[in-house]
Parts: sequence; C-alpha cells; structure tokens
Amino acid sequence: MRKLVIKIRNSEFLRNVFTLISATSIAQAIALAIYPLLTRLYTPAEHGLFALYMSIIAITAIISTGKYELAVMIPKKEKEGISLVVLSVILTFMFSILLLLVIIVFYKRIPHWLGNPEIERWLFYIPLSTFMIGTFQSLGYWNNRLKLYRLMAGGNLGQSLVNSTVKLATSSVISSGGGLITGAIAGQCAGLFIYLKRMITRDILLLKKCTFKDLYQVARTYNFFPRYNMIHYLTNNFSSSLPVFVFSSWFSSVEVGLYSLGFMMINRPMNLITNSFTQVFSQRIIEKYNQKKEIFPDVKALTLRLTFFSIVPFIFAGVFGPLLFDFIFGDEWMDAGKYMRILLPWLFIVFISSPL
Repeated sequence: MRKLVIKIRNSEFLRNVFTLISATSIAQAIALAIYPLLTRLYTPAEHGLFALYMSIIAITAIISTGKYELAVMIPKKEKEGISLVVLSVILTFMFSILLLLVIIVFYKRIPHWLGNPEIERWLFYIPLSTFMIGTFQSLGYWNNRLKLYRLMAGGNLGQSLVNSTVKLATSSVISSGGGLITGAIAGQCAGLFIYLKRMITRDILLLKKCTFKDLYQVARTYNFFPRYNMIHYLTNNFSSSLPVFVFSSWFSSVEVGLYSLGFMMINRPMNLITNSFTQVFSQRIIEKYNQKKEIFPDVKALTLRLTFFSIVPFIFAGVFGPLLFDFIFGDEWMDAGKYMRILLPWLFIVFISSPL
C-alpha cells in the first residue's frame, strides 16, 4: 500500500487520475447509495420513464455540440481552444432552440412514437437538459485542457449531490416518477453553475477576444469532428439506448425500468473509471503528440491496466448479479440483475476500448 501511495505521488498521470476518481467516486457513491431507497420510493415503471428521458437527451446532447468539444485540447494556442468552447456552446444553444420548435410542432405525436404517454409533460424540458449537458461537456474539456482536475471533480460532486437530494425530496411531491427527472435537471444546473462561475471570473478576457472569424476558422479546421466523431458517438449511444426505445414501444415501462437499472448499476461505475482515465490520458497523449513524442507505450500501458483492473469485478458481477439485485433493491428488481448479466460481455469490451 505504501509503495502504491508513493507511486501515485511520483506520477503526474496517476495523481491526476486519482484526483478525478477519488472525488468523482464520492459523487457516484452518493448517487448509487440512494438507489436502494429510490427503488422503494419509485416503481419500475417510473424508473422506466426516467430512463426514456435520459436516453433521449443522451442522443440530443451529442448532436448539439457536433462533438467540437473533443477538439478543445488539441490546439497549441489558448485562443483556438477557447474559440472551440464558444463554438460548441453556440451550436448547443441553436440546436436546443431547433429541438424546442420540433417539440412544439409534434408535441402530441411524440409520446405515441415513444410508447409512453407519461413523457408528454416532460418534453419541453428536453431542450433545456440538452443545452445544459452540451455546455457542461464543452466547459469540462476546457477545464481538462487547463488541468483543473479539482474543479472537474467538484463539478461532478456538486451535480451528484443536488441530483440525489432532489430525487429523494420530491418522491412524494411530484407524481408519476417526475422526481427522478427533476433531480436530474437540478443536478445538471448545479454542475453547469460551478463550471460557469469559474470561467466567467477567470477567462472573461480570453472570451472577449473571440471573434466570429475565429469561430469560422476553428469550425473549418476541425470539421472532421462532426463528420466522423459525432457519427461515432451517436451510433454508440443510440445502440446502447435502443433497448430503452424498443422496450418502451413494444413492451412496457416496467421492462424499461428493470433493464435501465441493470444497465446503470454496471455502466456507472465503469464510466467513472474510464472517463477519469480518458480525460487525463487524452490530455497526456495530445501533449506528447504536440511535442512529437511517441504515444504507443502509453496506449499499451493503459489497455493492460484497464484489463487487469476489470477482470475480477466483471466475473463477480456475472456470477452474483441477480442475487445482489434481489437483496439490495428488493424482490421485484431481481430481473434487473439478469439484464445486467446479459450485457456484461459487451460492457467488458466497452470498458477496455472506450478510452482509446
């Protein structure tokens, strides 16, 4: 243990990963710790409505930025980096307005298409969530570029605390599982506020130097991100959300709730680790690439670390998953553990490959 602590202290990469994982772990632990309560406060059908809402905004948030935020760390000049942030936020705002117009026009038809009439009352919140998530992600990459890992961890922690508190507090106040969605929206507001506060106070002079010419220039220079990366992210997210849409349309919101809980209980801890590694890893290899240094050793080391780290937990989840769900969340949630077991081989591959 002592050797591990010394190794983390001496390695900037591991130290930064540990900073993100430790603080974000607390945030995720809080979010996951309340689920034994949430599964007793909200029915599987209500969790199904929440899963449908989150699946929609997971897709709209990807389209909103054109994935230009992924390019924020690449430019050598700070002015180009901040221009990409501004471009991403403007695109997110414009897409959210377009999304609002679409919802106004097809307001009565969308619930029928999605197979859940309860989603109707929450449709107008989708553009708001899309804007907040897209902006939060864009600012997150800017903070990553500046190596503000404590701020990033604080944003995640604040988001999780507000999210969890509101979900518990509104369970008996907002009907039909709306407390789950309200909690998510409140958490998105909290995380975005933390990021915006820092940017407005520290980067205002850099923001003022941004011109439309700069935005046009970076949009052209990095246009392969919407042409390739956006399609890649969109395909991946749509494929993982597809069961939610299928179950909602062809079966019931109960099945959606069971599936979503099974998926989330393995996907959230997995994303916690891969996102922390990805954020630090990407900053590191971009820096090396700009310095014309070799990056293959870092890629190989990361792949081996993730493989070694994940084998035992995935085997344990596959063997004991359904029994754990029955014990922790209650009898009606055992099938959620069976869904999780089916998804494990795919999620194992995703865990190892996603940071690359």
